[in-house]
Amino acid sequence: MNYVSNAIKALILIYVVLFVVYNKETVPITLFPSYTINNITISLLILGALFAGGIVAAMGFLIERMRLKNEMKNIRKILARSEEENHRLRNLPLVQDLDAQNKDKG
Repeated sequence: MNYVSNAIKALILIYVVLFVVYNKETVPITLFPSYTINNITISLLILGALFAGGIVAAMGFLIERMRLKNEMKNIRKILARSEEENHRLRNLPLVQDLDAQNKDKG
């Protein structure tokens, strides 16, 4: 499986290198009305946008993971309390209650 993963990574790297080599045309970018970036290659622009999108997606995944981790911690606390209550209920002295009921009847 590791060989397949490395082969896929190598193919993606080759594709990125070919993409950068064949997209050398430069374009101006206006970010704000007073701020313009001149002569930036299309490949750099697209790769930068891809990288920024990856960072945003990774942040979303991290936030979701932290939420799920917190939820799992709360569920484990509830489970521990439930197991403790179950243990207490199983260890109730039933014989004493029956003796007390028999004394009341007799």
